Amino acid sequence: MRYSDDIIEEVRFGNDIVEVINSYTPLKQRGSSYIGLCPFHKESTPSFSVSPDKQLYHCFGCGASGTVFNFIMDIENYDFLDTLKYLADRINYQLPSPNQKTDDKLLEKKKILYDIHKLVAKKFYENLLTPQGDIAREYLDNRKIKQNVRTKFGLGFSLFKKDDIYTFLKEKGYDDNIILESGLVIKSKNNTFFDRFFGRLMFPIIDTQGRVIAFGGRDLTNNKSSAKYLNSPDTPIFNKSYNLYSINIAKNTKNKELILVEGYIDVISLYQIGITNVVAALGTAFNENHIKLLKKYANKVILLFDSDDAGIKATLRAIPILIQNGIYVKVVQIENAKDPDEYIKTFGANNFIKFLNNAKSYISFQIEQKMKEYNLNDAIQKVDFTKEVSNIISSLESPVERDVFIDEASAITGISKDAILQEINLILSNNEKMPKIENKRINKKNNIQNNKLEEAKQSIMYILATNLNIYNKLKKYINPEDFIDQVYVKFVSLIYEYYENNLPIYPAEITLKFDDIEEQKKISKVFMQKIDFSNNDNLEKIINDQVKIIKKAYFDKVILEEKNIEIVQKALKDKKLFENLYINL
Repeated sequence: MRYSDDIIEEVRFGNDIVEVINSYTPLKQRGSSYIGLCPFHKESTPSFSVSPDKQLYHCFGCGASGTVFNFIMDIENYDFLDTLKYLADRINYQLPSPNQKTDDKLLEKKKILYDIHKLVAKKFYENLLTPQGDIAREYLDNRKIKQNVRTKFGLGFSLFKKDDIYTFLKEKGYDDNIILESGLVIKSKNNTFFDRFFGRLMFPIIDTQGRVIAFGGRDLTNNKSSAKYLNSPDTPIFNKSYNLYSINIAKNTKNKELILVEGYIDVISLYQIGITNVVAALGTAFNENHIKLLKKYANKVILLFDSDDAGIKATLRAIPILIQNGIYVKVVQIENAKDPDEYIKTFGANNFIKFLNNAKSYISFQIEQKMKEYNLNDAIQKVDFTKEVSNIISSLESPVERDVFIDEASAITGISKDAILQEINLILSNNEKMPKIENKRINKKNNIQNNKLEEAKQSIMYILATNLNIYNKLKKYINPEDFIDQVYVKFVSLIYEYYENNLPIYPAEITLKFDDIEEQKKISKVFMQKIDFSNNDNLEKIINDQVKIIKKAYFDKVILEEKNIEIVQKALKDKKLFENLYINL
């Protein structure tokens, strides 16, 4: 029995690889990766690397490599099914009973729910244009939300009619059970049905695959007995703790940085002034499950919450979660306005962008908040404050960053830099030390047994899979079959298929497209390479050299094995052409 790809992906997504592996062997962050002693062979110097972005691991010593599934299978000696159950239990994920009919039934139910939400989103959008929708259009006009932006976000309106959506879905042929499972309709104690959303401005919540999975609704009646914002409940296709509003748009960010705000309108207001890398949590505190989604697209976050006490507390709660998961954090605190939307309307888009560009380090923000708790004119409180700040600064790994904030703490308190540094060193000396990583270069050629062809294949596959611009340059020169090895042929075919269908490429997801464990490990090694894309001239030369190595090997194989003389002659001709070809990036 093999569970569906959707179920396997949901279990993998819920189990962050860094968190899982760290429970077996201590990991220490180094740049964008985590390093530790390999649990699969004896070593004194760490050579085991875990990538939170790719959700893969690789040991440069023994070659162990793979996804979180491969790790558990190897460390616990489980088969794949036992591993899936283990990881599902770890996150309290209920696997369907192990038969194909149940699995298919769940998938069919999800498909129906996606269809329902798509229909209802269209209905809400059309409602906005009706006379009843005047109240919502007036609200959007007052918030200065332009028509094209309303359309982009699919904004709509739920009518002042208690069973509008229920009646609509019944007319479409859906039964009561699936309508109730959608979360859009509620059943009363006297067995009547009424809509969850009533007289509200509606915000469709869309997943990374562009599917409407839920809704948020803002009350427009100023009814004190109604919640200002109401979100869909958890359903088989939606969990508010695992989704972020506007992630379907923000995931296309080029600079791996996302801005986290509090609400729907904040996201839309920033989008309207050209800032598209913005997301918001969905009526729940930002948590580690959100991180797992966010980390697929970003390694930097700007926290832009409201400036009230609740916003400050939310910022302070989010900082350690982000930092512990390898996300670099900056903070922007709105001044002279309650939220980003009000600031933009009061001071203009240009001033807001300047304000955003001056985001402060999370360390500076934490120091500022600590200052509010102490009277620095009191000697004892000044000492206590300095100890608190020293503890904050000691969390930084970079000596340069520490020095900057030691300067800042010294300027605030009047306590010498040397004294603060001594306090920090005392804190560090009391902390458990991780094994130091020696400054050595790992010879990549040893890992691939000095095989230039294998090196060329792995490098080109990595480049194709991680750089869309280079893929667009190379796709007319190199084909999946050029890689000869059937595992690589399938891998490159998948990459081409994903790009041509505008689908995002997630390394761990692609790796799990291969059923065989050894094949998974082979593909994960491809993704765990490190190639510098910054030097275009050098990269261009490498690509040309390696494409020629791959093509030559392919043509040589055809010439040697093919019995059709015309195909052989064509291969000889093409081989000659490629020897003189130069691909410009």
